[in-house]
Amino acid sequence: MWISDRITMFPASCMLALAVSLHTAECRELGTYQEDTIATSVIYGTRSLKDTGIRRTDMDSLALRENISVSLAGLLAYNSAVFVKQYGRASLSTVSLRGTSSSHSQVMWNGLKINSPMLGMTDFSLIPAFLTDEVFILHGSSSLQEVSGGLGGAMIMNTSLPETEGFGLQYVQGLGSWLTADEYLKASYKGGKFSTSARIILSTSENDFKFVNMDKKEIAYDEHMNITESWHPTEKNENGKYRDFHILCEAGCDTGRKSEIRLSAWYLDSWRQLPPLSVDYGSERDYVNEQRERTLRSVLRWDKTWENGRTEASAGFTGTILGYDYAVGNGNGQLSYLTASLSRTGTVQARIRHEHYPGTKWLLTADMSVLENYVDSRDRSVITSGGTGSGYDAARMEISASASVRWKPLQKLGLCVSIREDICGNAFSPPVPAFFFDFLISEKWNFYLEGSASANYRYPTLNDMYFMPGGNPDLKPESGFSYDLGYTLSRNFGNGLGISAEGGWFDSYIEDWILWMPEGAKKNFWTPSNVRKVHAFGVEQRIRADWKITEKWQAGFNGSFTWSPSVNMTPGQSQDDSSCGKQLPYIPEYAASFTARLSYGKLALQWKWCWYSRRYITSDNDASPSGSVPPYIMNDMNLSRHFDLGRTTLSAGLCINNIFNENYVSVISRPMPGINFEFFIGIKW
Repeated sequence: MWISDRITMFPASCMLALAVSLHTAECRELGTYQEDTIATSVIYGTRSLKDTGIRRTDMDSLALRENISVSLAGLLAYNSAVFVKQYGRASLSTVSLRGTSSSHSQVMWNGLKINSPMLGMTDFSLIPAFLTDEVFILHGSSSLQEVSGGLGGAMIMNTSLPETEGFGLQYVQGLGSWLTADEYLKASYKGGKFSTSARIILSTSENDFKFVNMDKKEIAYDEHMNITESWHPTEKNENGKYRDFHILCEAGCDTGRKSEIRLSAWYLDSWRQLPPLSVDYGSERDYVNEQRERTLRSVLRWDKTWENGRTEASAGFTGTILGYDYAVGNGNGQLSYLTASLSRTGTVQARIRHEHYPGTKWLLTADMSVLENYVDSRDRSVITSGGTGSGYDAARMEISASASVRWKPLQKLGLCVSIREDICGNAFSPPVPAFFFDFLISEKWNFYLEGSASANYRYPTLNDMYFMPGGNPDLKPESGFSYDLGYTLSRNFGNGLGISAEGGWFDSYIEDWILWMPEGAKKNFWTPSNVRKVHAFGVEQRIRADWKITEKWQAGFNGSFTWSPSVNMTPGQSQDDSSCGKQLPYIPEYAASFTARLSYGKLALQWKWCWYSRRYITSDNDASPSGSVPPYIMNDMNLSRHFDLGRTTLSAGLCINNIFNENYVSVISRPMPGINFEFFIGIKW
């Protein structure tokens, strides 16, 4: 069989540990995981040809189920060393991989690319972790195995259908601080060759938390006008309400002869008010500042397993309507709209992928995708001579094709060579080569040395090229070259303790980095240009340990650390330009996180911690309070308990966020909440 052809020979103990881990992951859905029945295990297993030299970070399936209110942004902050840039609670959240920007990270959902064709990035605050069953990060060159343009890497999300025969039903209700309510419902059925599931999430909140406004200072004077005291006032997060609704429906059918067809559809309806900056508080004027989004993502997939290979074909669609209104009172009870934008974006994608195993030592892969992107963006507050709002209407086709050859000349050595070609509109990228290898140093420790080297290209977004005013249709694609050298290891010590670790060095050079800069005679509008050369390099390290202390007591730890200087290498544009050799704005040089858990029977306690170093907001790395964001440490805690009642399982959980009431910001002048709580109760049948 073709599956067995992919597997290298390893001891039986490794295969057993792999089977235990896979079963554990399947059982970890809320209310079903039996801590006293099967131990949590690190995956100690064989490495397939398909994973030769790949640098990949998998999110723990338990972390996906720990709290229905956690977005994918929150999951990544505590379970990886990825930098998550948050503009406030329930506001825009983006991620940065390996010192690059948010638009340098590609995001895939069930094989469908979901980056905005207008902005090039993805808002992770609008992706509930509970709507995903598998999440992993492909770092740097490894992203080329799935998609091009990921100069920092790629985020891969997948969902799955039920594997157990019969009906399943689950409901969870969460209530928290600031009148926050989170509801989750999942219904599933599997019978014979047909399976289906539906998931619904509704989240609402007043979101009017209090915070200490460090951007304001109150001063008290005596009768002689001498300052007697001063303090930073405590204020309330105004205009911060939100409502997010998600529904995800899937259906699959085994069509026989080892083939399957699946349909996945995910609808999002979000309404969010946007709080003012902390420097804007004190205004008594009426205003409207809110964002509305409706998005539909759908994918139809067909999978076929052959005697010596596999074929996947899919067709998908993403459509988004995004509205933003900003208006202020004019003093007579009327509102004057300064911005009333409405953007319609869409992506139609077709993809086919084939894997062929001509023998136990070879794997040939071919992949091709075609995307048609379109954007219609208008600001109705600015009326042009034609009577329509100011903006643009543009479309662009993207074609990407790749081929790779993987070879295992020795039992311990795996090699891979791939090449990718991209066509974006009328532009052809040079061929994008990549090379990967891994070498088994110690079978006892499952210790691999691995590495890669590749080129990569990212084309400008449609906003970069056509935004009015300032779009630059003459932009060149950003190009990069990167290499990695690292290791992975894992071992089960046989006394209930298992560990795994991975780490390494990465180095990349990015040419023609696109940067928006003020232009015009009065510098009154911004336009993008290819003005920078960036050197991003550093070290990534991750370690995980799981220990079954007794039949009932279990403990686990998962920690990550990244040192990622991302340096502007472009010579100064003027005598006063001191940005050369400095860290890029809003990219932390250091980041670390860990989660620790302890369980006794069906009672579990989890501690989550993350830390980011200082981030500069100016290119000259001004360390003053107005030029940088201070470092901060964040601590959260989850306590949960399961109760078995025959075929029904009850669960209860308490989440305490920001335990030490840290006063912090992720983006300057964007307040974040202090200590807050949320209680969950769930039932599963």
